[in-house]
Amino acid sequence: MRINAFDDGLRPELLERSFYDGIFEIPQLEPLEQIVEPAGLVPFSKRQKARDRFVHFYEHEAHYQDFTNHPEKYIKDLLEHPGITSPDNSILVEAPLCAQIANLFISRRNASFLQHSGVYQIPNVRWGDERTFTTVELPEAVAFIGIPHNSIVSIGTYGCCQTQDEKRLMHLGVVEMLKVLHPQIVVVYGSMPKDVFCDFPYEPRFLRFDNWDKEHHT
Repeated sequence: MRINAFDDGLRPELLERSFYDGIFEIPQLEPLEQIVEPAGLVPFSKRQKARDRFVHFYEHEAHYQDFTNHPEKYIKDLLEHPGITSPDNSILVEAPLCAQIANLFISRRNASFLQHSGVYQIPNVRWGDERTFTTVELPEAVAFIGIPHNSIVSIGTYGCCQTQDEKRLMHLGVVEMLKVLHPQIVVVYGSMPKDVFCDFPYEPRFLRFDNWDKEHHT
């Protein structure tokens, strides 16, 4: 694919081997040949401290901004880990819908690129406001487009369940995720408040991991 002389940040050349899904042509992830459960998670910025753990991106994006823009520079490094949870660019609920979808695209672009580069990953699922995980405004729940069904997914709750409205959106999002994707296993990075993780259409197996700072008391 011809590379745009002006760097607009979208980098479609990373998707030469990818397929797309949905009306917005979100890059899709291929189904996993086998499910590998993580024994532990380590933030991208601290990955050198725990090579035996899956790398996650549930931290401030400033810690992995260069990765977001140039994921090809980190393939060899990430292959030294058993796997990753796929990239997690923030989707701010107060942002315009187009901006929420754009960040979702960038996350999925890098996830697809890494998968085709041989990096094992558990699909990360991230949503914004209700327009991204329901059909209240769009004909499809864009947050779930391109994610394999009946498999394993990962979600991050760290910093996302501090207010009642955040808890409400997290609960509604998980409910819709279960209805649409029907995962067997859900990896959870962060807390699992009882008033969020309740009243689900069915109970998948949850694998919860504390955030790194709490685990290491730093």
